[in-house]
Amino acid sequence: MNIYFENKEFDLTHFISFCRIHLDVNDFEDWRQPIFGFFTEWHNSSDFITVKTSGSTGEPKLISIEKKHAVISAKATLKFLDIQPGGLAWLCLSANYIAGKMMIVRALVGGLDLWISKPESLPTFPGVNKIALAAMVPLQLSNLVEKKDGLSLIDKTIRSVLIGGGALPKMLEDSLRQLTHVCLWHTYGMTETISHIALRKVNGNEASPTFSALPGVKIEKNKTGNLVVEYQDIGITNLYTNDLVTLFADGTFSIDGRTDFIINSGSIKINPVLLEKKLEGHLPCPFFITGLPDIHLGEKAVLCLENSGELLPKICELWKIIEGLVSKPEIPREIHFLEHFVRSENGKLKRDSTAILLNTRAKITNRNYRQQ
Repeated sequence: MNIYFENKEFDLTHFISFCRIHLDVNDFEDWRQPIFGFFTEWHNSSDFITVKTSGSTGEPKLISIEKKHAVISAKATLKFLDIQPGGLAWLCLSANYIAGKMMIVRALVGGLDLWISKPESLPTFPGVNKIALAAMVPLQLSNLVEKKDGLSLIDKTIRSVLIGGGALPKMLEDSLRQLTHVCLWHTYGMTETISHIALRKVNGNEASPTFSALPGVKIEKNKTGNLVVEYQDIGITNLYTNDLVTLFADGTFSIDGRTDFIINSGSIKINPVLLEKKLEGHLPCPFFITGLPDIHLGEKAVLCLENSGELLPKICELWKIIEGLVSKPEIPREIHFLEHFVRSENGKLKRDSTAILLNTRAKITNRNYRQQ
């Protein structure tokens, strides 16, 4: 196994030594430290690794995962994607979180060489012609697609791409669907399931709008509509998630939001994720729906736009677009403008952290629009 890191080539033994020498547990700013830390932790005498959740749905927390379960998860992915030893894996995600750590484990377990890049919203492609496996978040793919020849580079260079960390925007999926050589897989999973436990093909003849569970994974829906996961191979029995799910007759499923995202507005329950799907592709900038306290309704739905205010002159047009796409009870009460949303290192939107900023930003209310 060879590891390519900062223009240097290492064999595994020398890279582990390099990591141990350069590891500084008190340096939280250097993107390389989580890599040094994980290689060191993986090769110590403990049977466990410590993983931090992303914090996209709440405060990040630390959990322990058995190394043998991480190996089983890695092997399941490699088998499903038919990734053979000797290929190249590309790590362009932060090794602070499970997605980045598992890319390292897949390389170690699968006998793959590993190219390590700085985790950025626009990752720098390795200087090679063929990559067997890569993993990215939608934001990274979106930025690559917007580059000149970006789609062609993805299609010609990478064999399989795992896309995780959140929903795949419709416009991005439409762009990716035209690719014919690369295999693009949108994934479902979480830190507790040691990365993904289900995938759906984005492009090609097997493209699907719904997820299929990996072999050995059992899923069901409880009385509240939430997904329950069993994956005994990695020690998971009856993992109750906050994800709202629709199960289909063919065994596939779709994710329809989260219980903790539901907005109870004057006794009307609004699912922001389903509402976002209705608006997707019709608004000119990134957005999300969230709930804020309201004296009369208890909670009100508001639309948050990642925009510094350039769209303010078009506010009436925006309201008309919204009203033409959603039912009357679903119409957001306000539009808020934020120059930048809060995101995790892996590019995942942090809804709660972003919502906290809304009180200090401009807002245009539905009522004001109707009075114009």
